[in-house]
Amino acid sequence: MNSDPIIAGLPPVQANGLAWVACSVDFLQVRVPHVPVGRSVTGSQVFACVACDPANVRHALGGVLR
Repeated sequence: MNSDPIIAGLPPVQANGLAWVACSVDFLQVRVPHVPVGRSVTGSQVFACVACDPANVRHALGGVLR
């Protein structure tokens, strides 16, 4: 069992791990350092860029299910 937080309410591109959960930057278009912040309801690992404001990351994590 994985203990990563599950984040609900993400648009498909974020839920698939292709865009950061806080700023929506497209991972395939912009290469920036990033950190994993949990998983989407699809099971994909999701990320935030290290430059994102921590408050925005916490807001994105507001949809945590467990």
